[in-house]
Amino acid sequence: MKCPLCDNPLRISKKDSRYGLCDNCRVKFRLPRTIVNPHDEEEHYPKYANIPPREVREKREREMRQAYDELLAIGKEQREHEKKNNFFRRSK
Repeated sequence: MKCPLCDNPLRISKKDSRYGLCDNCRVKFRLPRTIVNPHDEEEHYPKYANIPPREVREKREREMRQAYDELLAIGKEQREHEKKNNFFRRSK
């Protein structure tokens, strides 16, 4: 795409791919939606820097769910063992 003021080619901004920059005029222009690829913005320029990609979030969530289920299972085994021990102590 060319600059509307000087007809020099616009380069896409590194910070926000929705904008084109003219090096000659030193002006920023908003690009039409047809040029901007919505996948590029999410993949290369995340909105929030502290949120990891979806694959990493899902992997961590699976790991945390598995660890939590194992924790609950350990607690359940201990309670059942205590119930059996208490039953035998009372009956003697």
